[in-house]
Amino acid sequence: MQERPDANAMASMIGGKQDSVESEYIRFDQLTALVIDDMGAMRHALRSQLQWMGMNSVKCVADADEALEALDITRYDLILCDYNLNKASSGQHFLEHLRHEHLISAKTIFVMVTAEAEYAFVANAAEFAPDDYILKPCPEKKLRARLERLFDRRNFLLTALTAMDAKDYPLVVSECERLLALTTNERWLLAGLKLKAEAQHAMGDTPGMLKTYEQALALRDNVPWVKIGIARVRLLMNELVAAEEMAKQIIADNPNYVAAYELLADIRRIQKDEDGAYQLMEQSAKILPTAKRFRSTAESAFLLGKLDEAKTLSQSAIKLSGGSMTERPDDYLSLAQIQTDMGDHQAAIQTLEKSARKFEEKGSFGISKNAILAQAYADAGDTAKAKKLLERSQRLLTPESDSTAMNMLGKAAFKMGDPILGMKMLTQAVQSSGEERERIARHVTKSMIDTGQHDKIDEVIDAGQKRILLLVEEAKKAMHVAQFDPAYEKVLEALEIQPDNLEALLAAAQLHLLWLKQEGMNDEVKERAKGYLATLDKLVPHNEKVMGFYRFYNQLTGE
Repeated sequence: MQERPDANAMASMIGGKQDSVESEYIRFDQLTALVIDDMGAMRHALRSQLQWMGMNSVKCVADADEALEALDITRYDLILCDYNLNKASSGQHFLEHLRHEHLISAKTIFVMVTAEAEYAFVANAAEFAPDDYILKPCPEKKLRARLERLFDRRNFLLTALTAMDAKDYPLVVSECERLLALTTNERWLLAGLKLKAEAQHAMGDTPGMLKTYEQALALRDNVPWVKIGIARVRLLMNELVAAEEMAKQIIADNPNYVAAYELLADIRRIQKDEDGAYQLMEQSAKILPTAKRFRSTAESAFLLGKLDEAKTLSQSAIKLSGGSMTERPDDYLSLAQIQTDMGDHQAAIQTLEKSARKFEEKGSFGISKNAILAQAYADAGDTAKAKKLLERSQRLLTPESDSTAMNMLGKAAFKMGDPILGMKMLTQAVQSSGEERERIARHVTKSMIDTGQHDKIDEVIDAGQKRILLLVEEAKKAMHVAQFDPAYEKVLEALEIQPDNLEALLAAAQLHLLWLKQEGMNDEVKERAKGYLATLDKLVPHNEKVMGFYRFYNQLTGE
């Protein structure tokens, strides 16, 4: 069979854009595939179809857990996944988990196999969309044609996708720009622009993201991911009205598009409307139920004091993920804390006993578990048992212990009548919370209210932190609209309060990188950027965001 010319070679030969550039003939015999379906007959049928195309390396599994095990061993070129995996999960839930946890390569093509009725719903609901949907039944020739088009697109963007896997975001951007100049194929252009925007987001390049999304919008004005991207950028630029209007328009056009509800919830939080945010998150979880959505909605309900709702949502998160490889120990901790706050001490103890059979008692989980048990036994009147558990929780503390664990330990200390330990733990929880500072501050505030420490909230939450948060927020607003000097003044003021504040240092590094990108090389700005990156590298070595900043710096400076 005659081979088709390579996309880049063809474009170079004729020196212009191509309306329909195709890559080389797809060698299915060199590709690997993973088929996920809970029905044996369907697995067999899909395997046979792929083998008919010449694909010899085909792995078949029955559920998401088996799929995760396979993905831990092999990087597949293609995943064919049934939408209805089982009663507890779905192909969409699995895809969201893979994308969110970065468990598959950017080069892997994910195709959802679905019935027509399911497609009509999920295609309009999900932000994490697969590369394509295939409706059952799908004839062999039609399946092959669809896969050829998908691999043509992948091969066209291959260098950019490879850079994405390497987290070399500046290279992703430059490769996308180079490749997009070679074609007029609308689908390829949109795929390339989406990839470019993802890389710009990783680098914190807000103006670049906006420009990229606007290019995509000019191609097609009815694509939800483009509009939600613009809305998110508007929110980053503190244009709340524009962001809210676009999110509402997305919902009007696509009532099941969950990302728009979640963006509106973020806006409500900024507006200090926590109840409004909760209602939007609740809608999102009803439309497309996943453990992650139940988890975040349960947290919102808990912080609002809606304990009955929080309990139901937390139990739903456990039910969806329980017994699977996506199960999280934090779900049991959250449920037990809710049960303790509801006064159901025995239920909390049973929940944590159940978790003990699943998770090893060490690290932050061990600290939190013993702290919650101490609260439960203290409330039940068993002071001696509670004291032993509190001491065990303290013994597990390390400098690396997370803020959530320290918050739970601090709450237990106040309940046990140890205000010195309580103040120490809750203050440290806020100070070490980094980019999660606002969320942790809300949890700490609730812990203090629950233990009758209303008069000490400002002392614990502040300790200079409120001012730092405000200054960093103002700096980000200024940098996103290219007001670099005012942004720098805000960052400097924040770092004067706490020189090692992680959030302020990250903002400082991002500011200086955008400064260099927008206004060109400046030795003073360059040296300051280098200094902030070096400080961050010492504080959080091997941090993914900092490594991304380093790559961006190297591209800008040529070092």
